[in-house]
Amino acid sequence: MGKFYEIYDFPLFAGGDRKIIDNFLRNSPGKISSYKKGDIVVMQGDPCRSLMLLSQGSLSARMTNTDGKEITIETLKAPEILASAFIYGSKNMYPVTLTAEEDSIVWSLSRENFLKLMEEENHVLREFLRNISDRGVFLSRKLNEFALQSLSNRIVSYLKYNGKISNIQELAFIMGVARPSVSRTLSSMVEQGILKKTDSGYVMIV
Repeated sequence: MGKFYEIYDFPLFAGGDRKIIDNFLRNSPGKISSYKKGDIVVMQGDPCRSLMLLSQGSLSARMTNTDGKEITIETLKAPEILASAFIYGSKNMYPVTLTAEEDSIVWSLSRENFLKLMEEENHVLREFLRNISDRGVFLSRKLNEFALQSLSNRIVSYLKYNGKISNIQELAFIMGVARPSVSRTLSSMVEQGILKKTDSGYVMIV
């Protein structure tokens, strides 16, 4: 079981006025939900009605299109805010399905009370805006990987960020392509001297 992160372990609240934040917690309706590995936390298209904090464990974020094709967007690890960019949207629905990758705990808090907190506590407001901006940068990078780069370039980008490829099926989910396509591309990149295959997986040749 991983560490349970308390409220002040989140950058969103760390450094803020504890008196104001403690008052928010006392007066804000909340719920703590536990999930076992494999449990679905939210479904793609579900309404986003609360500030949800991943306080323990990790979740995979997967998107499915109308043809049933599934793409793994990322793995979220505690402590993390879930869907910060969608909480106050005019169409505030989860863009992905969140599934527990291990035993996890999610703390849900009132978005209306959180809005009042941000109006009163500038540190929380700044950190929330920073989180939304960082998510925008991340999604822009993902769009570039999926829409503009070749599969081999996307694999190189993945390796620069993650270090190695140890599970081809998982990589296929992340890339949104069939496993045979990934296997062929990896083999070709090995032949070209871009990658090498080790006992622990594929790595870049420096």
